[in-house]
Amino acid sequence: MTESQVTAPDPRPWLRFYAAGVPHRPQIPDVTIPALLDAAARRHGGRTGFRGLHRAVGACADTLRTRGIRHGDRVALVLPNCPWFAVAWHAVLRLGAVAVAIDPGASATTLRRQLADSGAVLVVAGDSAGGSAGGSAGERLDAVRGDTCVRDVVTVPIDGEWPGSAWTRTPARPKPRGGGPKPGDLAVLAYVTADGPAAMLTHANLVAAAHQLTLWQPQLRNGQETALAVTPLWQPHGLLFGLTAPLLTGTRTLLLPDPEPQTLLRTARRRKATLLATGPADCRRLLRRPAHELEALATVRTWLTETLDTETADRIRGAVDAVLVEGHGIPEAAGAVLANPRGANARPGTSGLPLPGTEIRIVQEGTSGADLPPGHAGELLVRGPQVCPGYWGDPARTARRLLPGGWLRTGDIAVLGPDGYVTVIGGIGAASP
Repeated sequence: MTESQVTAPDPRPWLRFYAAGVPHRPQIPDVTIPALLDAAARRHGGRTGFRGLHRAVGACADTLRTRGIRHGDRVALVLPNCPWFAVAWHAVLRLGAVAVAIDPGASATTLRRQLADSGAVLVVAGDSAGGSAGGSAGERLDAVRGDTCVRDVVTVPIDGEWPGSAWTRTPARPKPRGGGPKPGDLAVLAYVTADGPAAMLTHANLVAAAHQLTLWQPQLRNGQETALAVTPLWQPHGLLFGLTAPLLTGTRTLLLPDPEPQTLLRTARRRKATLLATGPADCRRLLRRPAHELEALATVRTWLTETLDTETADRIRGAVDAVLVEGHGIPEAAGAVLANPRGANARPGTSGLPLPGTEIRIVQEGTSGADLPPGHAGELLVRGPQVCPGYWGDPARTARRLLPGGWLRTGDIAVLGPDGYVTVIGGIGAASP
C-alpha cells in the first residue's frame, strides 16, 4: 500500500455517521409507482386505506382511458393537497401517462405557459364548490386553455374523504393498450419555477427517492404511522412525503387542502398524527400559536423539515416531544438529497448527510472542477438514482445543469464539513437560467 493510499481523505466521510441498519449501498428495485401501490394494497390492506385508494385509482384510470388518455399523454393536475390529487396522480401514472403537477394558486399567465409547454391534453382541477364542469375552477382554466393542447377540463371536489361516484362508477375495464409504464418512463413534469422549464422525473427516480427516505427512517412502524403532509403535492418534495414514501411504510397520510395552523393542529389532535412533514415557513407559523395549542402535536414522534435557524429548531424541541430531522431536497432529485440522522449523531443547523445511494461534491460556483476543501463554500453537486434525466423542452439547460458522470448542478451554495455533514447556506443565479 502506497503512502498516498494511506493518507488520502475518505471520499465519503459521512458513511460512518449512518444510523445502525441504514445501508451504504441500497438495493432499489426496478419497479414503477403503480407496482408500489399494488404492493401496498396487498401488504397493508384496508386498515391504512391503501386498499380503498387502490380501488379508486383503478376506477379513475378507467375513466381517464374512456376520455382518451393513453400511454405518454400529459395530464395536468391543478389541485391542492386533497384525496383527489392522490387518486388522479396514481391513475395517470397507472396508464403510463405523465402527470403535470401545477400550483393551483398559479397566475393565469403561469397556467397558460405551463399547460402549453407541457403539452397537457386534459386538466383535472379542484373546486371547493363541487365537481361540475361549470364551476369556478373550470371557468378559470377554460379562459387560459385556448392556445394550448388541452381538449378537456374536469373539475373535482377538494373537500371530503374520497372521490364521489362520478368517476368511480365506471364500466368494465378494457385492457390498456401498449401495457403499463416501465421504470425508465417519464412520470412527472415538475416546474421548479413559474417561468422555467420542467424537470423530468421518471418512475425510477420517484421509486429511488421513496426508498432512500424510508431507509433513512427505520424507526417508522410499518403500517402504524399517521402522517400530516403539509408540503404541497404539486412539488416533488410533497409527492415524496405525501404519496410515494408512504407506499413503502404503509403510513396513513392526511392531506389538507387548508394548511393553516389551526386546521393542522385540529387534524393532528383528532387523528393522533405520529409523523409531521413541514417546510420552515410552516414551522414558524405553528410556533406563533399559543403554547397550549401545540399540545395537539403530543402524539407526533418524528418531525421532518428542511434546515432551520437555531432559534426555530430550539423552540420546536422545547414545545414538542418529537425527534426533529432537518434535511434538504431539490425538485430535480425528487425531493431527496440530504438528511440528519436520528439520535446523538444529529447536527442541528446542518442539512445533514447524503441519503443512501447519494453522492455529493462541493466545487467552485458555476464550474465542475476540482472539489473544494472541507469548510469552503461552493456549489453543491449531487448524483444518484433519484436525479432527473433532464429538462423538458430545454436541451441547453439540460447540458448546463447535468454534467458528465451524472452530476447535477443544484444551484445551491453549501459547505461540507470534514465529517461529511453538509450545510446549505443559499443559492446562486448561475445555475437557474
